Amino acid sequence: MPETINWNFVIKVLQGPSISASARIDAIDAYDKFDINLADSVTQAVNLVPGGNISLLVINPKTPDADLSYDLGGSPVALDGPHVLIGSGAVSLLGGATSLTFTNSTGADAVIEILVGRDSTP
Repeated sequence: MPETINWNFVIKVLQGPSISASARIDAIDAYDKFDINLADSVTQAVNLVPGGNISLLVINPKTPDADLSYDLGGSPVALDGPHVLIGSGAVSLLGGATSLTFTNSTGADAVIEILVGRDSTP
Protein backbone atom coordinates (compact mmCIF):
# COMPACT_ATOMS: atom_id res chain seq x y z
CA MET A 1 0.00 0.00 0.00
CA PRO A 2 1.48 3.38 -0.98
CA GLU A 3 2.54 5.80 1.72
CA THR A 4 1.73 9.51 1.57
CA ILE A 5 4.32 12.01 2.72
CA ASN A 6 3.26 15.63 3.12
CA TRP A 7 5.95 18.28 2.93
CA ASN A 8 6.09 22.07 3.21
CA PHE A 9 8.60 24.86 3.66
CA VAL A 10 8.69 28.62 4.16
CA ILE A 11 11.74 30.79 3.59
CA LYS A 12 11.32 34.45 4.59
CA VAL A 13 13.80 37.28 4.22
CA LEU A 14 13.44 39.74 7.09
CA GLN A 15 11.49 42.70 5.68
CA GLY A 16 11.73 41.10 2.26
CA PRO A 17 10.20 38.43 0.07
CA SER A 18 9.21 34.94 1.08
CA ILE A 19 9.02 31.67 -0.79
CA SER A 20 6.83 28.81 0.28
CA ALA A 21 5.61 25.57 -1.16
CA SER A 22 3.80 22.46 -0.05
CA ALA A 23 2.61 19.26 -1.63
CA ARG A 24 2.40 15.57 -1.02
CA ILE A 25 4.16 12.60 -2.51
CA ASP A 26 1.89 9.61 -3.12
CA ALA A 27 4.24 7.46 -5.18
CA ILE A 28 6.22 6.18 -2.19
CA ASP A 29 5.61 2.65 -1.00
CA ALA A 30 8.27 2.55 1.72
CA TYR A 31 10.12 4.91 3.99
CA ASP A 32 12.97 4.64 6.46
CA LYS A 33 13.71 7.02 9.32
CA PHE A 34 16.82 6.65 11.42
CA ASP A 35 19.26 8.62 13.57
CA ILE A 36 22.99 8.23 13.09
CA ASN A 37 25.13 8.81 16.19
CA LEU A 38 28.55 9.80 14.94
CA ALA A 39 31.39 10.16 17.45
CA ASP A 40 33.90 12.94 16.98
CA SER A 41 36.74 12.23 14.53
CA VAL A 42 34.87 9.29 12.99
CA THR A 43 34.00 8.49 9.37
CA GLN A 44 31.04 6.14 8.90
CA ALA A 45 29.34 4.72 5.79
CA VAL A 46 25.53 4.69 5.99
CA ASN A 47 23.30 2.63 3.67
CA LEU A 48 20.31 4.76 2.71
CA VAL A 49 18.24 2.06 1.03
CA PRO A 50 18.34 -1.70 0.65
CA GLY A 51 17.12 -1.23 -2.94
CA GLY A 52 14.66 0.80 -4.91
CA ASN A 53 14.51 4.34 -6.18
CA ILE A 54 14.75 7.23 -3.70
CA SER A 55 12.28 10.06 -4.30
CA LEU A 56 12.68 11.89 -0.96
CA LEU A 57 15.79 12.37 1.15
CA VAL A 58 16.14 14.50 4.26
CA ILE A 59 19.51 14.72 6.02
CA ASN A 60 19.09 16.81 9.14
CA PRO A 61 21.99 17.32 11.55
CA LYS A 62 20.75 17.97 15.11
CA THR A 63 23.55 20.55 15.37
CA PRO A 64 24.53 21.86 11.94
CA ASP A 65 28.26 22.40 11.50
CA ALA A 66 30.57 23.00 8.52
CA ASP A 67 32.90 20.36 10.02
CA LEU A 68 30.19 17.70 9.73
CA SER A 69 29.98 16.37 6.17
CA TYR A 70 29.23 13.54 3.79
CA ASP A 71 31.22 12.45 0.77
CA LEU A 72 29.67 12.82 -2.67
CA GLY A 73 31.86 11.60 -5.49
CA GLY A 74 35.08 12.44 -3.67
CA SER A 75 33.93 15.89 -2.59
CA PRO A 76 32.85 16.68 0.98
CA VAL A 77 29.41 18.27 1.36
CA ALA A 78 29.12 20.31 4.57
CA LEU A 79 26.09 19.68 6.79
CA ASP A 80 25.91 23.30 7.90
CA GLY A 81 22.12 23.04 7.65
CA PRO A 82 19.47 20.48 6.71
CA HIS A 83 19.61 18.97 3.23
CA VAL A 84 16.17 18.29 1.78
CA LEU A 85 15.80 16.67 -1.62
CA ILE A 86 12.18 16.33 -2.74
CA GLY A 87 11.39 14.44 -5.94
CA SER A 88 13.46 12.13 -8.09
CA GLY A 89 14.96 15.10 -9.96
CA ALA A 90 16.42 16.60 -6.78
CA VAL A 91 17.58 13.21 -5.49
CA SER A 92 19.33 12.58 -8.82
CA LEU A 93 21.86 15.24 -7.74
CA LEU A 94 23.35 12.45 -5.59
CA GLY A 95 24.28 10.59 -8.78
CA GLY A 96 22.36 7.44 -7.89
CA ALA A 97 24.10 6.97 -4.52
CA THR A 98 22.38 4.47 -2.24
CA SER A 99 24.84 5.05 0.61
CA LEU A 100 26.77 8.04 1.93
CA THR A 101 29.91 8.30 4.03
CA PHE A 102 29.65 10.82 6.86
CA THR A 103 32.62 12.46 8.63
CA ASN A 104 32.47 14.24 11.96
CA SER A 105 35.32 16.69 12.62
CA THR A 106 33.34 18.99 14.93
CA GLY A 107 35.10 18.26 18.21
CA ALA A 108 31.94 16.68 19.66
CA ASP A 109 29.64 13.77 18.98
CA ALA A 110 26.94 14.44 16.37
CA VAL A 111 23.46 13.10 15.63
CA ILE A 112 22.11 13.11 12.08
CA GLU A 113 18.44 12.38 11.33
CA ILE A 114 17.77 10.76 7.96
CA LEU A 115 14.40 10.22 6.27
CA VAL A 116 14.23 8.31 3.00
CA GLY A 117 11.11 7.86 0.87
CA ARG A 118 11.45 5.23 -1.83
CA ASP A 119 9.86 2.87 -4.29
CA SER A 120 10.71 -0.58 -2.97
CA THR A 121 9.46 -2.37 -6.10
CA PRO A 122 11.07 -0.59 -9.04
